Amino acid sequence: MSEGAGRGDPDDDLLARSVGALAVLLDAGISPVSVWAYVAEDAEHPAMRAAAARIAAGVPPSEALVDASRGPAAVARPARSARRRALKGRLLNRRSSTVLGTAAQTTEALDDGAATVAAAWNVAEHAGAALSPALRGAATALRDRAETARDVRTSLAGPRATARLMAWLPLVGVAMAYLIGVDVVGALVRGPLGWGVAVAGASLVVAGRAWTARLVREASRAGPVAGAEHELMAIALAGGMSPAHARQLVAEVRERIGMGGRADDGRSVDRVLRVAERAGAPAIELLSAEARQERRVARAEGRTRAELLAVRLLLPLGLCILPAFVLLGVVPVILAMMSSTFTGLT
Repeated sequence: MSEGAGRGDPDDDLLARSVGALAVLLDAGISPVSVWAYVAEDAEHPAMRAAAARIAAGVPPSEALVDASRGPAAVARPARSARRRALKGRLLNRRSSTVLGTAAQTTEALDDGAATVAAAWNVAEHAGAALSPALRGAATALRDRAETARDVRTSLAGPRATARLMAWLPLVGVAMAYLIGVDVVGALVRGPLGWGVAVAGASLVVAGRAWTARLVREASRAGPVAGAEHELMAIALAGGMSPAHARQLVAEVRERIGMGGRADDGRSVDRVLRVAERAGAPAIELLSAEARQERRVARAEGRTRAELLAVRLLLPLGLCILPAFVLLGVVPVILAMMSSTFTGLT
């Protein structure tokens, strides 16, 4: 997380600010390389700072963005010679793009937001489309994704608090036992039965915490930028490419960067292109509209996951946390009472 994200701004929002600034500076007539010197001073997203540093070292913006989206390991690589960088940037060569795509898969986890910006820049550059509209579209997609992240974070506030309280429930049981004068540790270590209860209770606590953390993590996952492939296709078509060549370019760029996507993105793009061909309508507008729809669906899905989390948290509560509470907070009391009773009888 970046500094701004710690203040409440999702990373995608910080990235969108810098990307939007790039678009404005490009509209002002500043060269694609020079704009980075201005943006780097106020960039809060680490990928933008890393890309700007590589560009200042002589790396082309298209390659610098790809490296920045792959994480610190890719950014730390020394700059290659101009000849080698030029050869690596030839996306229209199928063989070279396949090799680059394979290399991308071996790097660290991809930053989906930065990868979207890198893909938009690369597609626009190789299709001959204007960079500024491409970056504005990427910034819009990132802002929508950031808004979705804020909505999900707000919806998850209650379930997250519930999960934290549940995780402390077994320890509350132990504390209550001590408050009524029961030596929980002594009761659990006096015999094999006590040890078995202690191991079972501790195992349930660990399992419950891990289960709860996994449910929260799944509910809060962001996933790839919704509608990214539609936006990239619109950029390629805006550069004057045919739909077939645009699909090839977008596929090569995504493969090079290592971008993931939704399983039905390709089918959705094909459907939009068929509608545009049959109706004689502008495919670019239809693709942009479909991208906006994909982002609305992603936001609704995020809210749904957050709402379902409150129900799914009942499973680790009932199967792990509550049994652990009984084993660590109630059973030691019973064992202590039984031990004191037998001691009194003898």
